[in-house]
Amino acid sequence: MIRARFKFDDEQRVYSFHLTGHADYSEAGKDIYCSAVSAIAQTVIGTLTEFFKPGQDFIYTLNSGDIECQILDYATLSKENRIRAESLMFSAYIGIKQIDMIAGQKYLSVLKEEEHS
Repeated sequence: MIRARFKFDDEQRVYSFHLTGHADYSEAGKDIYCSAVSAIAQTVIGTLTEFFKPGQDFIYTLNSGDIECQILDYATLSKENRIRAESLMFSAYIGIKQIDMIAGQKYLSVLKEEEHS
């Protein structure tokens, strides 16, 4: 099962996601759930890389069975880049939640963690 954990800050912005595991729906390379979740996450990370500086504005890891992405500090971003980052990170959450609805929670588990100050 793929476990997707999304962390929201107190302004309801996704500031990180962490995807671990494999769906085990099919063999490696033919697993539609792993492919779909991976495509969403890698698209977000790739797009963030076009707009931001990895290691300065955000960090990420891309490994088989382990994908993680974190915006380091929304407050340090310009208004335009903050909107971009918020939109991209929230899109990852929505896209993976929609896959979760299709999978019937058999191959994917999505956890939303909210930070409260």
